[in-house]
Amino acid sequence: MKKIVEEKLIISMMKVHNLLKESFINKRKASFKVEVPAFKYSELLYTNEIKLAFDCLKWNYKELLRYLKRENYSPSLKIVLLYDNEKSFPIAMSMTLSEFLKSDLFVGKEIIKIKFLNSN
Repeated sequence: MKKIVEEKLIISMMKVHNLLKESFINKRKASFKVEVPAFKYSELLYTNEIKLAFDCLKWNYKELLRYLKRENYSPSLKIVLLYDNEKSFPIAMSMTLSEFLKSDLFVGKEIIKIKFLNSN
């Protein structure tokens, strides 16, 4: 049961992340009507990752509003960086708009190396 709720929650967060990317590309706010399952943090297995992802989404939404309101605004956006080691905590990683548009909400250390080193 826990895993199903968590998977649905992550899918909803990924939809919001993609809507944010779409909004930055089109320079207008998309409809953020996304169905989110009811849950309690105690029901989740990956609470640190989920809480951090929520914080990143809220931050990115606020940056979107600033970006749409101000001309020549350079947003600083955040995603969740997951380390391969199970004992490591996830961190929020700041990035530019162009990096954000190429990324997913959750990325691993190896994915970052491949995506961003190859883009240079």
